[in-house]
Amino acid sequence: MLEQKKLPILEALAAFGIGGVFTAACMAGLAYLMANQSLAQSTAWPMVSAIVCAGSFCSGWLMAFFYHSRGLICGAVQGGLFVLLLLGFGLSEGIEPTEMQLTRFALVFVFGCLGGVFSILRTERHRH
Repeated sequence: MLEQKKLPILEALAAFGIGGVFTAACMAGLAYLMANQSLAQSTAWPMVSAIVCAGSFCSGWLMAFFYHSRGLICGAVQGGLFVLLLLGFGLSEGIEPTEMQLTRFALVFVFGCLGGVFSILRTERHRH
């Protein structure tokens, strides 16, 4: 019989943690850049959105790399975790999701999925 692999919880949390650390490091770099270059506050939100999408991509890529299959599912799990984290932060501050925030959530989710898919495509290319 074929054995079905279950999604490993420990690897999912490790990939999420590494992606979170990557995101936090990029956010610190953005804060440093904004302070030293005197950038306007209006320039922050597009850069923050890009940083969170990159963190979601990184987590999805790592999860699929650790799992060695099911890249789309692994990426969707990581993207969903990032969306839940962002939603939790927003709701804890009393901010109701707007249309623009829902669009950002969708982008973060899609980038997580893309990270998982690209990880599997890369490993398949190296096996041949």
